[in-house]
Amino acid sequence: MLPKQYRLRKNGDFRKVYRQGKSVATKYLVLYPKKTKNNELRIGFSLSKKIGKAHVRNYYKRCLREILRKYLNRLNIGYDLVFLARVPISDIGFQELEKNVVYLLKKSGVWRYE
Repeated sequence: MLPKQYRLRKNGDFRKVYRQGKSVATKYLVLYPKKTKNNELRIGFSLSKKIGKAHVRNYYKRCLREILRKYLNRLNIGYDLVFLARVPISDIGFQELEKNVVYLLKKSGVWRYE
């Protein structure tokens, strides 16, 4: 589970990230990173009803949370991130999803190389 301090929850915060963040995309996911002035890292997830029923959407949200929890120490602080899932996400497994997430984080500049 992603710790509470890393969660992006309010609708207004999501809308601000969508408006001001630059998108980076793959076939399965879109990442909206937005640089913030505070030294926090907050992450939100958005999955449409087109993806599937509630149990399917919850499964993919849990997968995304676990992937990001695993790589929290590799991410730069001072960002709000929103992951938007696209419809073909249900065609891939956990390993492929993890590759997509890491690719997006690196491409957006959130990944910290050490």
